[in-house]
Amino acid sequence: MNLLSKLFRIKSPESSMPSGDPKTSGELVAEVTGGANLVEGKQTWELADNKKDDIDYMKKCCYAELKTMETADLVAAPYYFERVAILSRMKKNYEQEVSFCEGYIAAVEAYYQRHGIEGIADVRQGPRFQAIVKRLPKAKELLACEREAT
Repeated sequence: MNLLSKLFRIKSPESSMPSGDPKTSGELVAEVTGGANLVEGKQTWELADNKKDDIDYMKKCCYAELKTMETADLVAAPYYFERVAILSRMKKNYEQEVSFCEGYIAAVEAYYQRHGIEGIADVRQGPRFQAIVKRLPKAKELLACEREAT
């Protein structure tokens, strides 16, 4: 059963907060996936602005996005992977940059091989995914140069 089916099965009273306000889509996803989309109790998007320069938080967001993708059949958001790549390059950690870029690209490609693209947005067409793909050759080149130097 995919995520939307699970979300639609949630009964009306259960899809509301105790105050009577409706739960957000993120809260429903957290409920259905057992919190796969949470980092330290927060939605990944809640950390995007104030933690964007903290590589440890961005990596946690990447792992949460991958877990959500596996659990809820929602494609992982590229933002966090791009941030890890950018921050890794700034720290000259080219191995980590390559690893996160390749890992994200492979996970997304596998997702679309399983699900196809009919009826769903193709994140591969977006600018962030394209930026990750574009930076990978340079990251590999920098990694190769680093390895040659040692």
